[in-house]
Amino acid sequence: MKLSICAIFRDEANYLKEWIEFHCLVGVEKFYLYNHRSEDDYLNVLRPYIDSGIVTLTEWDRDSPCQVQAYQHYIDAHVGESDWAAFLDIDEFLFSPQLDSVPEFLSTFPPEWQAVAVSWMCFGSSGKQEWEDAPVIERFTWRKFCSIPSNHYAKPIVRMDKHFTIDDPHYANVLTITPSGRPTSGPHLIPHEYDLLRINHYGTKSRQEWEKRQRFGKPCGGGPSPEACYQEVQGSDVEDLEAMRFLLALKERLAI
Repeated sequence: MKLSICAIFRDEANYLKEWIEFHCLVGVEKFYLYNHRSEDDYLNVLRPYIDSGIVTLTEWDRDSPCQVQAYQHYIDAHVGESDWAAFLDIDEFLFSPQLDSVPEFLSTFPPEWQAVAVSWMCFGSSGKQEWEDAPVIERFTWRKFCSIPSNHYAKPIVRMDKHFTIDDPHYANVLTITPSGRPTSGPHLIPHEYDLLRINHYGTKSRQEWEKRQRFGKPCGGGPSPEACYQEVQGSDVEDLEAMRFLLALKERLAI
């Protein structure tokens, strides 16, 4: 059961290695990455993965909005090369709270179900003001209760055996089922589901990192996110340590 990820990024050099290594831990075999006008040291970070064949890099010098166009470019060029593809961002960490790998869960999905919608679990800054040289999943463990509107969003994992189209970063135009087996449509998944699969979404990180990210528009279009997007996910209602079970193995991989 081969799982790939398609993602577009801009100036994410500080996070790419952790994000790739984390997803290798949970069963991802291949990454199709689209660079959108990065000005940092992304290529030196990615070079070992490109040389080993784990990453395929495409330079995507397009005006925004260009995210779903990158996704569609990947679909058109690589349909059939993986069993499944997840469409994620570099601040999103996909895993199963119950199983060792995501493909282990996907292998149980009936063949007539073409995609699975995976709920966001949004994390705030955990009170941190500045960037630290430590894994994202270790730095940010506090969040608000899961009922906040930002958690209504999902991201798709889609079967790659036949061609399809995608016109929203959060939804592919195919029959989409939740991890528990409920049909769903559109970018939102309500009620949320977190037992079988989840995506930890570290959309703000520290205040410094949030402000730095707002200097650019988003590949999906539009200008900087409003302050309300930052404030909505800040809070310490829950210390969420679900992703921490991967931390020791992740640090070992990052040290190599």
